[in-house]
Amino acid sequence: MALFAVVLYCTLFAIGYAWAVAWIMERRDKKYRQGNTSFTDAFMIGAIVLLVVYISNIIVLLRWPSSALMYDLVLLAGLGAFSGFRELLYRGRDTQSRRKLKAEARLLERYLKKDPGNAALFERASVIYEELGERELAIEAARAAAELDPTVRNSWRFRELLEEDGSAGGKGGGRAS
Repeated sequence: MALFAVVLYCTLFAIGYAWAVAWIMERRDKKYRQGNTSFTDAFMIGAIVLLVVYISNIIVLLRWPSSALMYDLVLLAGLGAFSGFRELLYRGRDTQSRRKLKAEARLLERYLKKDPGNAALFERASVIYEELGERELAIEAARAAAELDPTVRNSWRFRELLEEDGSAGGKGGGRAS
């Protein structure tokens, strides 16, 4: 019965630990839009972590039972440190990316003052504003691009922004949350 309890505990702990590592790896994709960690990569990393944590936990529990709790606490502290380190990296990259996007938006605004008939500049400004979360400005820029150059791409982008804005609760010009 004691061996069953050890195996059950080690299994549950390893599964939870591996899930947390995979979640930390994929968090960048969802929250900070910086993704290049695929599900397959996160799954493989999680599988390796699962095996290492499971086997090491069984060894520690069977060999040094009095140190098992300390070992798991050290593993959890390492996971917390890994999560904090990754979060700092994600925030730093996100801040740097937003800074570059804002600089590009300012540059595009200057160019648009010089050449207000350039649909390509308006289309690019629409993309930049959307990435910055400025939905109203993105819609205005897409509308201007579609009016200046009513190609399929510009018209499609404008309609897509309006539909996304409408499905988020707006009426075509409101801010999406």
